[in-house]
Amino acid sequence: MPAQVGRFLDHAERHDIVLYAMFLLILHRGLRRAEACGLRDHDVDLDAGYLTVVEQITTVGYTPITRPVKNDAGDRMVPLGPKTIAVLRAYLDMRRRWQSVNGTDWPSTGLFFVRPDGKPWHPQTISDRFDHLVAKAGLPPVRLHDLRCAATYLRHGGADMKEVQETLGDSTIGLTSDTYTSVILELERGSADAVANLIPRDDQAA
Repeated sequence: MPAQVGRFLDHAERHDIVLYAMFLLILHRGLRRAEACGLRDHDVDLDAGYLTVVEQITTVGYTPITRPVKNDAGDRMVPLGPKTIAVLRAYLDMRRRWQSVNGTDWPSTGLFFVRPDGKPWHPQTISDRFDHLVAKAGLPPVRLHDLRCAATYLRHGGADMKEVQETLGDSTIGLTSDTYTSVILELERGSADAVANLIPRDDQAA
């Protein structure tokens, strides 16, 4: 599984640099699609190395709806490791270039992840782009939700169950354990970059 995830990220970095950082964050830190779409600039502190999950963009039918994250998952602080931070900084540099090109047409959404025109991403577009990348990379069919296998890697990296639960925003430790971690042995090693370190990449700086 780590090799396949690394293959996906390598392919996304080469072929969809616009969404690469979002996919990497979902994988490294276990955010849900809606949480990544709803992440705001002031929820992210790259200097301090953490983000806070507060809002999400979900859909009703096909209509995007912004709402607070459910109580058992919201307002949680998620630490970020150096590898993840480096990719997010590169994304912000790219976003600043988009804004410069758009000039006064750039909308003030306050969102961290936006399209090159500055507008919010539709959650279904994220899933559609993910499915396209998976197919083009020649990988077995997998859902975007499955990128949240970060829990399994966190456990493998030495995080205790409480840390994994809080990172993913699960309501109970039992849910986290039953859903994500039954296949991983406990190791006495851990850090915020535990997930990134376990995923083989063509470029070790990624």
